[in-house]
Amino acid sequence: MKKFFLLLSAVIFFVSFSHAQDLGKIYFGLKAGYNFQIANYSASETNPTHSGYAGVMLKVPFENRLHFVPQIDFNYRSMDAKSLPLKTYSKISEWQCRVLPLVQIDFKKPEEKKNTAFVQFGPSIGFGITGKQTMQDNNGVPATGKLKYGFMEYGQFDASAHLGLGYETTKGFRMLIEYTYGLSSMINTDNAPLLKYQAFSAGIGYWFGKKKK
Repeated sequence: MKKFFLLLSAVIFFVSFSHAQDLGKIYFGLKAGYNFQIANYSASETNPTHSGYAGVMLKVPFENRLHFVPQIDFNYRSMDAKSLPLKTYSKISEWQCRVLPLVQIDFKKPEEKKNTAFVQFGPSIGFGITGKQTMQDNNGVPATGKLKYGFMEYGQFDASAHLGLGYETTKGFRMLIEYTYGLSSMINTDNAPLLKYQAFSAGIGYWFGKKKK
């Protein structure tokens, strides 16, 4: 599955680059941001947590103001339960790699060569890399260790939906406010509680080679 995930990432970027050769200039960029993380957990109320992400992106012209903006990033997320539910998790922290085949619509047309607001939306697929877990036994005694992935444990893959509003300058600077909603429940054990993540993010980015003429 790891090889498949890496292959999927490479294919998305390669196809994006190849397809856009005749449509206009492709920009490569870097991004980073802050997450205000909320976990929807049926076993307990949770405390909000703070996390972040960093990654790379392409801006591929598609038609007029429409662009394909595929991204790959490393995202940190966590869950902190307010109680200690029996036989399940009370804390989780995780590093994951995400592939985000997103679409961006600029408010200004490219030929205007002006700063522009934009909307960005689309799905992401996440792959868990490593993390830590705290889980209680039948007596409610917590034990902390490495996060265990598996079909009957914590899920290694998940999917999310993204919606963002941002602003780009003609010199390549980029700002984005984004909402992410997790579509997958992450605990795979029998009769497991529901665990989904959502986040409000604020990020910055930079497109290389983009400058005002």
